[in-house]
Amino acid sequence: MKQKTKTIFRLGITLLIAGLFSTSLLAQTKINMGNRFQINKDGSYINFKTTLAGFPVIRGAVKSYQATMFYDPEDIMNTSATLRIASDGFSTAHDKRDAELQGENFLNTAKFPAIWFQGAEVKPTEKGFDLSGTLNIKNITKTVTIHMEKPTIMRKAMNNMDLMMAKGSLKISRKDFDLGTTGPWASNPMFGGEIEIEFNFMGFSYTIDYLKANFVRKVDGRDHAVGLVYNEVKNNGVKGGMKLVKTLFEDERYKSDNWLSNLANIGWILMVDGYGKESLPFYEMALKQNPEHLTSLLRLGDAYVIAEEYKDALIHFKKERDIPARAKFTHIPHMIKVLGGDFELKNMK
Repeated sequence: MKQKTKTIFRLGITLLIAGLFSTSLLAQTKINMGNRFQINKDGSYINFKTTLAGFPVIRGAVKSYQATMFYDPEDIMNTSATLRIASDGFSTAHDKRDAELQGENFLNTAKFPAIWFQGAEVKPTEKGFDLSGTLNIKNITKTVTIHMEKPTIMRKAMNNMDLMMAKGSLKISRKDFDLGTTGPWASNPMFGGEIEIEFNFMGFSYTIDYLKANFVRKVDGRDHAVGLVYNEVKNNGVKGGMKLVKTLFEDERYKSDNWLSNLANIGWILMVDGYGKESLPFYEMALKQNPEHLTSLLRLGDAYVIAEEYKDALIHFKKERDIPARAKFTHIPHMIKVLGGDFELKNMK
């Protein structure tokens, strides 16, 4: 009996230590959301070219994509980037050629709607760094390396948002990804085997000053509801903020507001200001009203991260892969990896 008791005791201690160890590992996870830059296509481009008979006469641009880059100029080794390209978003300004490009012999867009890149391996170079990662085209995944110049960061440069300018290039073998290896192009010796890609990205990162300018202000002669609740939470805590929300629900001046949007934006401004735990009840209130409210669903994982509730964050980001329209939030693969989860780009939509 004593031996059995000792065994149970040792097992309990072992499990406790293992639990504490795994918790401490999660507690060491730090993700600086201020270093996350969402790429703005209005100030960006992705171009590509290949050769015919040795001449780079086949050129084009990518018109449909989303990208996110984590970049800290003080620590470039923590750089990562995720890019999603809609397969039908390639254009060579030639209708017949574009139809061939999107057909079965090349991108086969009907079967494979998206191309994904996820990179997080950094090697410094004279001009900047090489960023290596996985590229998935037509469910074929290969390791590729992007050569990047050192990005430029401009703090609060546009409406109090931080801006990043990033420039890079890479080369891929079209045969590695089964591009033009069937049909009439397969036996054409003049068709180049290498595709060159170059890009220039403008990314922005939301700051608390940007959000304050949008929400801590007067609208139609009254204080913005989001700003009112935000200040109440900061001054008197979540209970005070939730009480104020219920009061504003019944206030004739605020009754007609879009409160799903208000609640999501209250959560947003709080979490960007570092109040992760305090933001969660407002997202939960919005999702209680509408469990499919995309804005709240798509910010909830970030709120968990800022609240340092990493296990819940990982669970949510894995679920988020199946949320409609979530493809725009290309930081999901990065977050899953950093939080200790596994994913495959071919399973991303």
